[in-house]
Amino acid sequence: MAVKPEVIKARIKVKYPKANLSTKRIDEISAKLCTQPADDADEAAIDAVLEAANSFVSFEDIAKQDDKIRTLEANQKPTPPTPPTPPADPPTPPAPPADAPEWAKSIIEANQKLVDDNKKLLEKVTAIENGKVVDTKKQTAATLFGNSEVLKGLKPEVKQSWLNRIDVASETPIEDQIKALETEYSEITQTAADSTQHAGPTPLGDPNTKPDDKFIGDIVDSL
Repeated sequence: MAVKPEVIKARIKVKYPKANLSTKRIDEISAKLCTQPADDADEAAIDAVLEAANSFVSFEDIAKQDDKIRTLEANQKPTPPTPPTPPADPPTPPAPPADAPEWAKSIIEANQKLVDDNKKLLEKVTAIENGKVVDTKKQTAATLFGNSEVLKGLKPEVKQSWLNRIDVASETPIEDQIKALETEYSEITQTAADSTQHAGPTPLGDPNTKPDDKFIGDIVDSL
């Protein structure tokens, strides 16, 4: 008891023209359903099989899931990073009734696998986008830090540790964090200057004398 898969394909396209099934998907469905009608089944008998299958899992819903995966795969091309929006999970297909025929169960299981694959792809795309955003923020932080006229006074060996204090995941803008570091460094420098000027009597000293870089560096290193 069977008809050629090509007959099933043709009837699916006639009865469900809005179901934009991929070639691979329509081949899979036709291979499962072609064993249901009798060898001499007419169009009405074949349509009855298709209607029964569609009642378990809509062909249009399967096509939509295929479209989502194709779109996600196409969107994995490099693009300028933007803050990702958490994707909505696709609806979970209902479990097949206990009395559902085996061919119907196989279609439902195939659709469930499609949904699971869709979720995995969404997670993968989201992880990639999150990584791009973090990398971009780190590059921005490094650029702003390097361009700071105040922080350029830091000793080279401590610059990286100060740069690492910038939290790119924080709600505080990177620019504000840079300003806070500048303020902190300026206060340290001023404290060092005041300590130098009041360290002891210097009758012949210049009250405007600034502490040397080593003195400031030692204070910064002690943080």
